[in-house]
Amino acid sequence: MRTITFFNNKGGVGKTTTVYHVAWMLSQLGIKTLAVDLDPQSNLTSMFLSIERLEEIYEQELKLTIIDSIIPVVSGDPYIPVHVEPITENLGLIIGNLSLSTFEDKLSKAWLECLGGDIYSFKITSIFNTIINDAAKQKDAELILIDVGPNLGAINRAVTISSDYIIMPVASDLFSLQGIKNLGITLNNWKKGNYSVTTSH
Repeated sequence: MRTITFFNNKGGVGKTTTVYHVAWMLSQLGIKTLAVDLDPQSNLTSMFLSIERLEEIYEQELKLTIIDSIIPVVSGDPYIPVHVEPITENLGLIIGNLSLSTFEDKLSKAWLECLGGDIYSFKITSIFNTIINDAAKQKDAELILIDVGPNLGAINRAVTISSDYIIMPVASDLFSLQGIKNLGITLNNWKKGNYSVTTSH
């Protein structure tokens, strides 16, 4: 199993679209693939699912999104296995949720506390890794493709430490290049242990 996060802190570079098409391509090649929507805007989810399915999930408040596996852990309860939405035989989706953005502050605080050895905070910090491994086992996935939001916050930090590779989609403009520079500096700081959280849109 390999986990790949598509990440640039500049928006509009085709990150979500790339994840969508690459996931479809890999699944059509017979590779069991899992697409994970960790961008609170949930655009990847809306690309994969029909309007009818989206209305069913969100309006009826079915507990099928990623946040429904995060909330129990944050509340100190046991982990609830994440729902993997079947797209095709070889392709599954972890459904996004706009409420994921409310988890940012909690995750930032937990990051600092887990450095002091707090087990509860470690469970929160590693929740994305827990979810990804759970979903991969459920679907016997070979590749996990993750879409994240265009920022340098605590959610994306936790996701990148759960990833094997990072792909940085870019457009041919000055701000996309600046996004590469920002991300490179930030990833280096995270690796070295500079744990201050910065957010950039």
